Amino acid sequence: MKNFTYSILIILLFPLYAHTENISGLFRTETSDKGGYLIVEMGPCQKNKNLTCGVIKDAFWEDNSSKIHDYEHLNKPIVWGMKNISPGKFKKGKIWRPTDNKTFNSKMEVEGDNLKVSGCILLLCSSQVWQKIK
Repeated sequence: MKNFTYSILIILLFPLYAHTENISGLFRTETSDKGGYLIVEMGPCQKNKNLTCGVIKDAFWEDNSSKIHDYEHLNKPIVWGMKNISPGKFKKGKIWRPTDNKTFNSKMEVEGDNLKVSGCILLLCSSQVWQKIK
């Protein structure tokens, strides 16, 4: 009976661990309304390796791809606390939009080499498709 109970417990808990994955790599955001785009490094969060986070690594102007050397938000978190709920799908995280300093409840979905990120504050929702570059 004891072995049967352990077997059932393992079967019930396995799905919680089966989908624990993180997104990793460098992603290019869509161009903002101010004409620039960001390079975001995605990977495990520092405080909880089971969650996915993203940090701004570079900023560029769209018109000539010139680097914005004095970009004030370099190395700041832009995505944090994303929980993997099924293969390629993440929820319950936050995403920050630097252009207007708004933080959204967010979710993400991997679609090939793209990452669809979306978030909402009450009824105000926004989404982008980020392209994996490395």
